[in-house]
Amino acid sequence: MSDDDAHPTRRQHPRFNVDVKVSVSIANENLAARTRDISRAGLCLIATQPIARETEVALEMVLTFGDDGVSEPLSILGRVAWCTALFGSYQVGVKFVKVDDERGKYLDMFVGFLDGTLAPGGLFSEEDTGHPTADPDDPFAL
Repeated sequence: MSDDDAHPTRRQHPRFNVDVKVSVSIANENLAARTRDISRAGLCLIATQPIARETEVALEMVLTFGDDGVSEPLSILGRVAWCTALFGSYQVGVKFVKVDDERGKYLDMFVGFLDGTLAPGGLFSEEDTGHPTADPDDPFAL
């Protein structure tokens, strides 16, 4: 039995270090936080106050794809899995819950961008961004 067999990886989805601004809503309270990392299944927040385990939270974040690509605000529900103090702040692990197809598509694109399997070019059409997309056959395109 190898050492890897004795200690299997608990995470089904890889995590990627990324700093994204997140608005966290709990009941009638809104908190500003930032991500420490994100995966297809959840994220780790850095918050200024603790959030109790099992608390349902509504998250809203704008995902960034390179220099010019951003998503519409992505609203997604989560449940706090853990919370620990960290140098005057708090790390909060949140598992995504009730992810519908549209939100799942944006999460998949963002994770694909972070892991390098999806390049930032061609992610969004002119309809999505309001900006014309570059034509690769246009000799005058920059």
